[in-house]
Amino acid sequence: MFKAIRLRTKFLISLLAIIAGMTAATLAIVSYSVEKRVRGSLHDELRSSVKTYQTFAEQREITLARSAAMVANLPNLRALMSTQDAVTIQDESASVLRVSGTDLMVLGNRTGDVVGLQGKSDDFSKDVATGLLRKSMQREEGRNWWLGRGHLYEVWLQPIYFGAPGEGSVIGILAVGHEIDDRVAREFSSIVSNEIAFRSGNMTLASSLPQAARDSLSSLGPVENVDTVDAPQEFQLGSEKYLVSTVRLSKGDELPVTLSVLTSLDKATEFLSRLNRILLGLGLLSVLAGGALVLLVSHTFTKPLSNLVAGVRALEEGDFEYPLQSTGGDEVGKVTNAFGRMRASIQKTQGQRQLEDRLRQAHKMEAVGRLAGGVAHDFNNLLTVIRGNSDLLLDRKDVDLSQRKHLDQIQKAADRAVSMTRQLLAFSRMQVLLPRVIDLNLIISEMNKMIPRLIGEHIEFGFLPEHQLSAVLADPGQMEQVILNLAINARDAMPDGGKITVRTKNVAMDAVEAAKRPPMLPGDYVLLSVSDNGHGMDAATKAHIFEPFFTTKEVGKGTGLGLATVYGIVKQSGGFIWVDSEKGRGATFEIYLPSCRKPVSARDGITEADSMPGGSETILLVEDETAVRELASEFLKSSGYKVLEAQDGAEGLRFAMNYPDQIHLLLTDMVMPRMNGVDLAEKLRRLRPNLRVILMTGYTEFSEKKGEKMAHGASVLQKPFSRLTLLEEVRQVLGVSPGKQPSETKV
Repeated sequence: MFKAIRLRTKFLISLLAIIAGMTAATLAIVSYSVEKRVRGSLHDELRSSVKTYQTFAEQREITLARSAAMVANLPNLRALMSTQDAVTIQDESASVLRVSGTDLMVLGNRTGDVVGLQGKSDDFSKDVATGLLRKSMQREEGRNWWLGRGHLYEVWLQPIYFGAPGEGSVIGILAVGHEIDDRVAREFSSIVSNEIAFRSGNMTLASSLPQAARDSLSSLGPVENVDTVDAPQEFQLGSEKYLVSTVRLSKGDELPVTLSVLTSLDKATEFLSRLNRILLGLGLLSVLAGGALVLLVSHTFTKPLSNLVAGVRALEEGDFEYPLQSTGGDEVGKVTNAFGRMRASIQKTQGQRQLEDRLRQAHKMEAVGRLAGGVAHDFNNLLTVIRGNSDLLLDRKDVDLSQRKHLDQIQKAADRAVSMTRQLLAFSRMQVLLPRVIDLNLIISEMNKMIPRLIGEHIEFGFLPEHQLSAVLADPGQMEQVILNLAINARDAMPDGGKITVRTKNVAMDAVEAAKRPPMLPGDYVLLSVSDNGHGMDAATKAHIFEPFFTTKEVGKGTGLGLATVYGIVKQSGGFIWVDSEKGRGATFEIYLPSCRKPVSARDGITEADSMPGGSETILLVEDETAVRELASEFLKSSGYKVLEAQDGAEGLRFAMNYPDQIHLLLTDMVMPRMNGVDLAEKLRRLRPNLRVILMTGYTEFSEKKGEKMAHGASVLQKPFSRLTLLEEVRQVLGVSPGKQPSETKV
């Protein structure tokens, strides 16, 4: 019967069958390829999430170890442990817990008996703690995992010495730990955008999952290898299917603790169902187009169809830019247009995923930045007290040479801490800047003697300045920090010697050049470049060099804050930074700062430290940190001022309203409970129009409205400050007319 059918019909049926088979196979391959890509992307995301936690855990381990060492070396703790009185140790250990900043603190004697226990959880008993402490002491490991009464802790052990650390006799053991609970799991879940579960054996201890879904996690198998991420496996939790990747966090015979990262497979593959329907529709259209092809049988019809097939093949290979030829409103044209829309939809989906990855990275950087700013803010108060009291001790006439040497060491250590604190603030873009109109050529020229000594004689240093260089508005001290950090980075890239070249240049950036460096805008800039001929960087390293704590140096030879600090300073100064580098071809860092047409600011005069300015005016001192308030009061009173003290803004306002005599100056902290310093200054200005104001702060994370208030006739004093800095600032503010006091920041 088939032989009786017309040849045209046979050809139509045969060609339709061929077209249908090829189209179905092609679209099936596309669907399979897309699904495979999605699964591969999910697998990579799970591994990346686990690595992110491991990196976070390593940093927390370092912080916990330092915290344990610092707390164990506290004189009051060593004195407390030397009493060997369990009741006294238990009563006094609460204050030590607050200093440590941890969730759990255990104090044990040399035999492992717990004599002091403090923690946020009341059901963690001494008996449980004693058993865990003795097991940890037997393992002789610094880091341990403790599980007691359903609470999981990551614990660090530190011996307590009677005498110098590591040399005196051990009088006890300190254990500090952070609790791994649901809050920690939810916070990390929000960072990696996946579900998180911490388990021990078959028991789920902390998770971001709902309670109903946790019981199903007990069927997940154990992980034997430490730091090895197992292959992701599909797992059914209720009505939803997940991909789960697990890594063991504990080591050896320690308490088995694992981290599981879960991502919803159903949500990730939801769009595949829509894609399959689209592909099915495209298949039907292709069959219809094949029938029309037999009827028309022309070159003009087969050519666009071949182009469409080539476009499908290009899409399978990941090519979204393959040119498609549309023939108008016929069947092939409609298929081509539909395929183009589908391809654009897939490309848009991938672009959105990349944007989401960048957004997650930005959120992580912001979280670390806020953490750095908060830590630096607290350290500024502590460093103010340390530096100030050492200044007072050095001014005493009965200090002998030995004591003066120790005080000098304290001040040097405090200065190094101040430097690191300002690096943290620079990275998080929260430091208080002193912007001035400066000449970069002059800044670099003054550093020409210091930089060669810093980089060593085996490295050649060259400076190529632009004559008639435009001025810029920036903090000169921070610009020096930028140049030093870049010079040190270049030095470390040339261990066998080389050359560092610093250049300055005026640059007129037009719209075309600015478009190559988004988000730069057209305009006039001053270019500062630092080049070296060292070993260079690959693309993977360049992608992370400005991230905090990222370093390619050996452990102990770099903090990973140098380039992050440079990035923060440049951005806070309104500039832009790029790096051009290839493996084996050196590196060039280019910094673009907006040029300024104002004249260069005059250099600050140098005040002799021997002349401490003083006065007899009345000063209202408002500071919520008791130690800082007492120290500032001592500085002012010793210089002849009358000081009225208040512990917060509300108390300071009441004091000023009831005080009958004149108050010449308000010296207040900017961030305080109940009422901040800016609001206090505004209220007192209405009551006492001639009042001068100095605002003290450790960092500049303020609202725009408060920043505008701060600019109206208030000077800002950055913490930590020395005695001389405070007295000079007070004298300068009291020495000008009301309403015209400088708003320049002092450090």
